[in-house]
Amino acid sequence: MLATDSQQLRHTAAGASSWQPSTVLHAGSVQLHDDTLARITSAANDVEMLEPANAGPTLYLVLDTNVLIDNLNVVRAFSEDLDRITLPWSMKIIVPYVVLSELDGLKNREGLSWFARTASTFLLQKVKEKKSLKVQARSETAHTKLHEHEQLRSADIAIWDCCLYYKTKGEVVLLSNDTNLRTLCENEQPVIPTVAPGRRLLSSRELAAQLFGANVDVAPFRASEGAPRYRPTRSGATAHLAQTEGPAAADDDGMEVDDDGGAGAGAPPPEDWVPSHALDALHVQIIDHFSVVLGELAQRVRQAAGDDGPPARSPHAPAHRRKDVRAWTAGDCVEYLASKRPLQVSQPPLQTFLLRRNEDRGWRRGQDWPRQAWENCLDALEDIGRQFEDGLVLLSLTELRPHVTDVFHTRLRPTGI
Repeated sequence: MLATDSQQLRHTAAGASSWQPSTVLHAGSVQLHDDTLARITSAANDVEMLEPANAGPTLYLVLDTNVLIDNLNVVRAFSEDLDRITLPWSMKIIVPYVVLSELDGLKNREGLSWFARTASTFLLQKVKEKKSLKVQARSETAHTKLHEHEQLRSADIAIWDCCLYYKTKGEVVLLSNDTNLRTLCENEQPVIPTVAPGRRLLSSRELAAQLFGANVDVAPFRASEGAPRYRPTRSGATAHLAQTEGPAAADDDGMEVDDDGGAGAGAPPPEDWVPSHALDALHVQIIDHFSVVLGELAQRVRQAAGDDGPPARSPHAPAHRRKDVRAWTAGDCVEYLASKRPLQVSQPPLQTFLLRRNEDRGWRRGQDWPRQAWENCLDALEDIGRQFEDGLVLLSLTELRPHVTDVFHTRLRPTGI
């Protein structure tokens, strides 16, 4: 099994890797640097992010690394649902600090680097929102001592320590597929309840049902039982090839593309679009990831240029200038960056390729764009990375391109739509 086995994944993250994104490491004078971990850490240790002493009845859901790798789309949907749903108690999703380090280590693992990087940018986005998800601050610890014979389990102990700290604040549930970690939490005092979501967790509603049982009406949580997603494959047949996931239906070409059939009564609301093809799912990942990455780059450029003023009032100003920067889309970021330096013009325009469904005219599913359109837009992103010497853009593309190549070279089941 590829390193998506939860225990193997943990050892992989901790160990050194010989794989490096060589395509960009030799990219002239561009210095590669990804400071996502530092940005998340800074936000996590902000005094405003520390959990108050009396937060009221609160349930803390502590995440393990394997959940963010295998179930990121579900965690994303669940956190967004928590932001809008009123529960009988307060609830926070907690990411232990050691998980950040493990994700950073997995960025050097061929086949997992793209998934680790998308998870990191998701965490950066959520921790800045200061809503349902927070990262454990360095001061938020139970000070569990690590004995010499426990060195190989230091990450497990650190996550357990995180659970123990938040246990002093409220109720805690650990979400993990790691058997050893769950055993530790369930057999020590105080007992930390655990949930093993598996690699086939399909929706925010399913996760809510596992957590709350009959105690909460889970209908408001989104159900996307028909939603495949692009994630690491179980097979070691190829270093990069990932899979989309629904009910198990192994394909003989190594790509596990599964189909639920009809979504039935639990279908998502009309505004929710469910990707049904590996290209669709990967395209959504690209939009999610680069929306954050381009937003971070645009913010850096705005600060350097002194463009931090309020939105323009003139109807003749560019569309992005008339918006609050917090509402900027990926396309707005591209337009702003293009106003600062001459950028490569792609066909289709990069702004169009990065559109979300119902965001504007011109949106297409990933499978609707021809291979050359994908390549043109990735080249346009690379030009942005080089023009602004942004290591995160360039590293992301180096990790993404093999997945695009593999998906286009793999025989996929017709989607019927």
